[in-house]
Amino acid sequence: MRSTMRRTVTALVAASALALTASACGSAAEQAGGGGSDKKDSSGSGKGSITVKDIKGEQKLDGPAKKVVALEWTYAEDLLALGVQPAGVADIKQYNQWVTAGPRFEKSTKDVGTRQAPSLESIKALKPDLIVTSKIRSEANYKQLNEIAPTLMFDPYATDSEFEEMRTTLKTLGTATGKEDAADKALKELDGKIAAAKKKLADGGKAGEKVTVARGYTTDGAATVEILTDSTIPGALLPKLGLKNGWTGKSDAYGMSKVDVEGFKPVEKSSLAYVAAKNDDVFAKSLPKNALWKNLDFVKKDRVHALDPGTWFFGGPYSTAQAADEIAAALTD
Repeated sequence: MRSTMRRTVTALVAASALALTASACGSAAEQAGGGGSDKKDSSGSGKGSITVKDIKGEQKLDGPAKKVVALEWTYAEDLLALGVQPAGVADIKQYNQWVTAGPRFEKSTKDVGTRQAPSLESIKALKPDLIVTSKIRSEANYKQLNEIAPTLMFDPYATDSEFEEMRTTLKTLGTATGKEDAADKALKELDGKIAAAKKKLADGGKAGEKVTVARGYTTDGAATVEILTDSTIPGALLPKLGLKNGWTGKSDAYGMSKVDVEGFKPVEKSSLAYVAAKNDDVFAKSLPKNALWKNLDFVKKDRVHALDPGTWFFGGPYSTAQAADEIAAALTD
């Protein structure tokens, strides 16, 4: 299991699994790890204290959060899906480049520095009533963040299904912001888009096909390629789309497998769908110079498909729906 592997890979991403799983029925608050508002009015907006769970355990908020700072893109996207404009977001410019699905931030949303080293002064100046972050980004300064405002911390990489963790975290944030109904609606819309993409693939005669999903970029002048395993969001999407993941290799702590050109040999009979930046497309520029790459079956038979460079594999419901649409379009259009 990936969680077992991570305990030995690195202390940075040590397994601290969210004990949160979506139940088959019940409200979003109940599904978000048993969290809920102590009091609610007839409109469903939370009043009174709210209890939610993150990797630190149960967290109690005085009421629904209105001014929220997101220090990881996934949670910034989640807030937008809930209809909540964040008060602050880390790396807004880069977010707009890499996460193209869903609405954009309003001008009132302030940039609070980088995801890895956000500005505590900028965050404090916003006077937020909630901060949302990830373990990999903020474990070192969690205490300082929590002194500014209640801080929810999640760890998507400490689970065997980043897809299910994404859904559960959205529900948790829905509870924390008094937007439980919006969370349910966003996930229902996501399920509908996945079903539509599955139908498109079936109608196109692609049901049951093997697909390998990867991303690539240049590091120190050399092409770096990472293949997405079953534990990632794209890996989980494939069977939901009626497809099969061609890759069965071992994953790293983030659910990916770094490979060289020879590493593609076991999956050359599959179709390859990839994401790469327009100005750094190693699949179109660097790899074609390699003779081994040219002889791979999916290269020779034109089954290499570039997805929209702004398809973010580690996001919320908008990005997940975009990944489903992009994969379906790549194989059928």
